Amino acid sequence: MTGFDIAVSAEAIADFTLRLIQTPSLSGQEDGVARLVFEEMTKLGFRVQVDAFGNVVGTISARPGPTVLLDAHMDTVGVSSSELWTRNPWGERVGERIYGRGAMDMKGPLAAAIYGIAALRSRLERGTVAVSATVAEELVEGPALEKVAERLRPDFVVICEATSLKLARGQRGRAEVRVEVFGKPTHSSRPELGVNAAQAMVDVAHALRDIQPPSHPVLGPGILVLTDVKSEPYPGLSVVPDYCLATYDRRTLPGEREEDVLGPIRTLAERAIEGSGARVQVTLAVDDFQTYTGQRIVAPNFAPAWFFDKDAPIVAGAVEGLRQAGIVPELSHYAFCTNGSGTAGRLGIPTIGFGPGHEELAHRIDEYIDVDELVQAARGYAAIASQLVRLGG
Repeated sequence: MTGFDIAVSAEAIADFTLRLIQTPSLSGQEDGVARLVFEEMTKLGFRVQVDAFGNVVGTISARPGPTVLLDAHMDTVGVSSSELWTRNPWGERVGERIYGRGAMDMKGPLAAAIYGIAALRSRLERGTVAVSATVAEELVEGPALEKVAERLRPDFVVICEATSLKLARGQRGRAEVRVEVFGKPTHSSRPELGVNAAQAMVDVAHALRDIQPPSHPVLGPGILVLTDVKSEPYPGLSVVPDYCLATYDRRTLPGEREEDVLGPIRTLAERAIEGSGARVQVTLAVDDFQTYTGQRIVAPNFAPAWFFDKDAPIVAGAVEGLRQAGIVPELSHYAFCTNGSGTAGRLGIPTIGFGPGHEELAHRIDEYIDVDELVQAARGYAAIASQLVRLGG
């Protein structure tokens, strides 16, 4: 017998996970899943609200105390090659395994969080515990959850992305950097009369290979990766291109801000084109989209990194909660970005990650989640939240 035990139904969690998977929810089209979540939370006794952006938030409360917020996003990426799946990409249970798009990223974790926290209703002694089902995380990490956090003002946040039931205490961030070179067009038979933006970009790209981003002892290096290059006009039929765009993926580290990323790139790029007659501009890409409710979100594509020491109250509290639930609290960190970039990276709220499933299955063919892990995760969520509300707010 563990120090903390709750009754959660494996069949109920599995059934809800399948229903979520069977309801498509591409980014900006989460309304069907939002309705399912609202109905399930209401049935389980949560106080449920849907905000202007379409985030569904269920809360349970006791006497005054800290607020703990658990987050799982509702949207998924699409299925581009369904014929390559060996199981139904829209949901199929085979024994104790559930297959389908979103099984672990992250409809299974969402179901586990809802059922785990619902089981606390009769035993929560103080504080408030909330579960948010947020929109559009696959488009941009953070802004939707920030809207929830700004309203609830949580003391602690738990990101429910897959960790194989380990405790994630940080992640690298992400910046999408646009390097634009402007030249002057001319007929390609007389290149000396123009300024070839594509040729100048070759020099810029070569120079940027010399950038040595910083490194973190746990999270690793802040890498810079060239992801695409395009010139205009295209195709360039007998025309020297007067514009070229290169996109870079820069993985950021804790403490780095926008200018820390852009400054070194800008310096090397400008040096690389000196004397060429070209001009270079280095900026962040901007995300601009509408949620399923029609609300517009405009945000720089910059997701800050975050990291918490093992002695931080949120980490120590979560470790103790998992121990009481009989789950070995192995410390880890995310290899990818999460909504924690908003709560920890931008808002400074203590944040951790814990979830069922293997993160390497994200966006893959035959994505799956094991029912046993969903049940363990539900117990883990309840135990973590129960422990954190005992801490001072």
